[in-house]
Amino acid sequence: MQAFIMAVMILAAAGVSELEAEAAPKEVAVPAIGIDVSSYQGLINWDMVAASGVQFAMIRVAYRAMATGVLSEDIYARYNLQEAQRVGIKVGAYVFSSAVSEAEVLEEAAFALNIISKYKITFPVAYDCEGYKSAANRHYVLDKMARTALAVRFLDTMAVNGYTPMFYSSKNDMTNSAYWDMNMLNRYKVWVAQYASQPFPITPASTYTDVHSMWQYTSEAAIAGINGAVDMNVSYFSYDSVADAKDSGGTQLITAESAANVQYTDVNEVVMANTQVNIRTAPNTDGDDTIVAPMNPGDMLYRVGIGNNGWSKILFNNEICYAYSSYLQKVA
Repeated sequence: MQAFIMAVMILAAAGVSELEAEAAPKEVAVPAIGIDVSSYQGLINWDMVAASGVQFAMIRVAYRAMATGVLSEDIYARYNLQEAQRVGIKVGAYVFSSAVSEAEVLEEAAFALNIISKYKITFPVAYDCEGYKSAANRHYVLDKMARTALAVRFLDTMAVNGYTPMFYSSKNDMTNSAYWDMNMLNRYKVWVAQYASQPFPITPASTYTDVHSMWQYTSEAAIAGINGAVDMNVSYFSYDSVADAKDSGGTQLITAESAANVQYTDVNEVVMANTQVNIRTAPNTDGDDTIVAPMNPGDMLYRVGIGNNGWSKILFNNEICYAYSSYLQKVA
């Protein structure tokens, strides 16, 4: 790969102080190779990933289910952020959205900011919205302009909070503004997905002819430390240093064992309590402070996840809460 060096200052986002702008890493026009990951990759050995030469990672931190609209944290988000940061891989983030209103997209932004503020997010924070062509999905009802307006709201929120916003979509959906108004979205960094028959660098560039800053060139890469296939990307920029966390309060260390042990299977079903069970804000019985409300025999709620830890994710007052699975039965 031919690299050319031309340093450019990152434009200070609205709401970022002059001191913060001066302290931000400088963007340099040097291509970098990276991956994007989510819980689909399972537990990642980040030491091996770093040794393979990966320079950056875009990490899914949250997703809104396309059928139910439930917003959830990626179960490996904090572990992946922590470990990629630890081994010196520069970190970005993305949110998978199926928002259908401004309130929902702002909820997604706030949800993501609460997670990423504690980590050294150097690469952009991206908005990823897919599945809108299927009538089975909730955001099918949105037209191009409504969909674009929600993306803009999310991206502007990231900018105001001091992060570099980036929009992700496929080549076909962006070409000639087919499904997105690219006249509005081109003011942000654009991340294009297009899988060539021969990956980068054999195929040197995407055939997407509009301006873009990152290219996802395959979903079938094999990287040491990751079981199964992973997406690979080339960014046409990098950074000369690592950003500081916005929240310097620190984070709780997440071990590989704790990250790997708890898994939730997504479901979409009504359940009924077969005895009295407490609805809790966390999947544990360590104290009464996590109790939200009791669920009495015969009470019914919506279940969106079943964990291998004995707990179910349920919706209570439009919030994700938890109840012990053995006290719940699916309503036929």
